[in-house]
Amino acid sequence: MGRSAWWIVASLGALPPAAAAQDFAGGQFWLELRPRWNRIEESDKPEVAQGGTVRAIAGWRSGRWNGLRATLEGIHADHWGRSDFNENGADIPISPYPLLPDPRHTGVNRAYLEYSAPEGFTARAGRLRVAMDNQRWVSDNDFRQIPQLFDGATLEYTGLESTRLTAGWFGQIRSTSGQAEDLRLTVLNAAWNPLPGHSVGAFAYFHDQPSTAPFTGFVDESYRAYGARAEGVAARWGAIELPYVAEIARQRPYAGGDARIDARYWRVGAGLSTTEWALRGDYEVRGSNDGLYGMQIPLTDFYGFNGWTLKWFTVAREGLRDGWITGRWTIGPVTLYGEAHRFRSDFGDLDFGRELDVGLTWQIVPRAALRLQHARYDSGSGRDFAEIRKTWLTFSYTYP
Repeated sequence: MGRSAWWIVASLGALPPAAAAQDFAGGQFWLELRPRWNRIEESDKPEVAQGGTVRAIAGWRSGRWNGLRATLEGIHADHWGRSDFNENGADIPISPYPLLPDPRHTGVNRAYLEYSAPEGFTARAGRLRVAMDNQRWVSDNDFRQIPQLFDGATLEYTGLESTRLTAGWFGQIRSTSGQAEDLRLTVLNAAWNPLPGHSVGAFAYFHDQPSTAPFTGFVDESYRAYGARAEGVAARWGAIELPYVAEIARQRPYAGGDARIDARYWRVGAGLSTTEWALRGDYEVRGSNDGLYGMQIPLTDFYGFNGWTLKWFTVAREGLRDGWITGRWTIGPVTLYGEAHRFRSDFGDLDFGRELDVGLTWQIVPRAALRLQHARYDSGSGRDFAEIRKTWLTFSYTYP
């Protein structure tokens, strides 16, 4: 348990008895259960990784008392069935199995106090889920059985019409391996809805943590990133919408970070969608500093970008250009989803290969779903990367 989580537990015990009883009477309890079967093949590993992982989360949020309420959540992550896989990233060079980074873990998940003022201020302090915008720069990376959480505080202001201002500072991260690590992370975010269906925002993130993507070889990888984002629906024709997204950012060194950390980011995308189907195309560039450094985004939602195989967990020093097409089709309780990616380097225009991701989700009942996913990465001619095949079968149940 991180320092902030201990502080929250102590604060809960310090509430006056009458207040605690009133909060409990108006509180809410929830549960989540998520077992998953995993199968991973990588051409540079002699063995196939196979095994079951599971997480169980139980949480409680109190009712409000003078604008204050508390949230406390516990997590247990475990293995079931066979466990023929490597769960430790440090063992990648020596293990015959591909990495499946879902270790066993039991402890505090989210734990924080929240205070809301009528003027539009909301403050939270403790162990928090932090998911900024589309989670490209700061995320809880929730696909993993142990989500990525942050110990610190945020302040949000919504007192201006159609505007949300957010600031936060965090001194510790609970990683997806269940380990607490020190960092100094400052987040600044402003979002504005100028028209219905449109959002414009600006952000700045200051990440002081020397070791974030160790394959770069840099002694200190601390960085700052700042940029702007626009997203919305450009037009509607009956039930058909034309969604779009545009984002631009710059990453530079921060707090002693290596001077070679200097890269640009941009993304554009658009498509057509209804409640039953969607088809769109996107193009994203994680820039390179003339082949010296490729943009690393270590706090991102790794499964939300650049494919599900996690081939680009660490980007090569030449950077990455990712063009992809996304399709979705829903028939009753069943949804078919797919992404087709084409990768090239930002510097040198090297062929970095292709990836195809497909998923089938069955919404059994409103609280329970079964999802089958398969991802396959094939290397290109520009670099001899390992071929990757991954398959997941996930059941999820939530209450309420």
